[in-house]
Amino acid sequence: MTLRFIHTADWQLGKSFGGLPSDLEGELQAARLDAIARLAALARSKGAAHVLVAGDVFDHDKLDKIFLRRVLESLKREASVTWLLLPGNHDFARAGGIWERLANFGLPPNVVPLVKPEPFAIDATASVLPAPLTSKNPGRDPTEWMDHAATPLGVTRIGLAHGSVQGFDSEGESSVMIARDRAKSAGLNYLALGDWHGVKRIDDRTWYSGTPEPDRFPNNEPGFALSVTIEGAGPPKIEKIKTGVFTWAKHTATVRDQSAFPRVEDSVIRQSDAPSRMLCRLALDGSLSLSGHAALEAWRERLAGKLRHIELDTEWLLVTPEAQDFETLGNTGPVAEAARTLDAIARDPQNPEHTAAKLALVRLFAFAHEAREAGS
Repeated sequence: MTLRFIHTADWQLGKSFGGLPSDLEGELQAARLDAIARLAALARSKGAAHVLVAGDVFDHDKLDKIFLRRVLESLKREASVTWLLLPGNHDFARAGGIWERLANFGLPPNVVPLVKPEPFAIDATASVLPAPLTSKNPGRDPTEWMDHAATPLGVTRIGLAHGSVQGFDSEGESSVMIARDRAKSAGLNYLALGDWHGVKRIDDRTWYSGTPEPDRFPNNEPGFALSVTIEGAGPPKIEKIKTGVFTWAKHTATVRDQSAFPRVEDSVIRQSDAPSRMLCRLALDGSLSLSGHAALEAWRERLAGKLRHIELDTEWLLVTPEAQDFETLGNTGPVAEAARTLDAIARDPQNPEHTAAKLALVRLFAFAHEAREAGS
């Protein structure tokens, strides 16, 4: 008998994105909600009747009721799929919490919150053993009960949990620890995990799926779901499938002059097949002349027009005045005189104004560059 299902986690619906522009925050929130339809389409394409969500369906349990109803409607529309939802550390099951509120609305028949640690038969051949969290830190391994959970002989056993596997630095948001060998000790055919926001294999039968829509600048692999196929007693077949709409990318580059800008831009653009949906955190080191640094902002603006969002970090980028910098300002006039005065102060570490003079000099060249660009 072959069993197919989709493993996903960490939707964190309703998540806020502080520090980003409000219009972009709205787009990111919408993309997370729209992931429901993308996951349902993926399930249909793989012949899977169930989608298992390994915790943190919601970002917190204070979401307003209109939003919650919208989520339920999105799940209900995908009637070909049964959604098995596990409470995680962001949306743990508590009295009066989000799962009770959802139940009070009246759940669609294809939406099943797994709020109790007891086997749930998805059909006559397979049972899900959920480990719902009832607090942010229950102080124990919530999967322990799986070792002794009784299921009919020959039934496929699927664990569903949210937390950090012992011996693996998951860098997740949960302090809940899960035994690394739980799949073996509990006789699980597969253990579907959430909390680590990227795809991660722990062993043949234990996987993190990551979040279906990236939500931060990662060091892992967010934006995927796992298609799981179990045939008999052998290891499951796992297929990693891209589901994310937005790309969040970190990039570091060294520059020595402004001629490096096109090379850096090309490296950034190549990180996504849809640059207009990319959020990039770009860190530059090396050094630039005053003229090169003045051209940096204009280049950043052009690059920002090609991406959805960019954050430029120049903390480790040195600005080194060169003789030809001052030639661009001319030999006489108040601007050239001010630049030379500021340069003299900036070069004197004993002068209490030398740091302010460096910044003023950089800004002066930026203004002069903008004036030349406007006049050209």
